[in-house]
Amino acid sequence: MYPESQQDRQKRKRGRPRKYDEEFRRAALERVKAGQDVVTLARELGVNHTQIYRWRNEALGRHPVPRPDSQLQEKGDERQRRRIADLERLVARQALELDFFKGALLRIEGNRRKQGQNSGKPSTSKSGTLTGSKVD
Repeated sequence: MYPESQQDRQKRKRGRPRKYDEEFRRAALERVKAGQDVVTLARELGVNHTQIYRWRNEALGRHPVPRPDSQLQEKGDERQRRRIADLERLVARQALELDFFKGALLRIEGNRRKQGQNSGKPSTSKSGTLTGSKVD
C-alpha cells in the first residue's frame, strides 16, 4: 500500500491516521539510512516527517516516554500563575489611572468653585431678570 499524492492528501478530510505496510516503512527507513533528508523524503512520500522519526525509533526499539501527569499539571499551573500575575498588574495599572483621573477631576471642580466665588454677584438672577429692579 503506497501513500496518496500530496494533492489527494489535502483533499482528504481528517479522519483515522493512515496505516502503512511494513515494506513501505522499511523502504523509507533505508533511504533515511542512506543519508536522505527526512523532511524532503517525507514530502516526497506524502508522510509527516514526525512519522518517519517515529518509525525509526520503533525500529531501534526506542519508545516515547510519556510525561507524568504531575509534569503536565505543573506546566498548566505555571501558565495559570503567569496569567494571574499579568492580570493583577493590569488591575493595579488601571487603579492608578483611576486615582489619577479622580484627583484631576477634583482639582478641576475645585478650580470652578473658586472661580464662581471670586466673580462676585451676577448681574441677573437665574430667572433672567435683573437683580434689584422691579418689572412693571
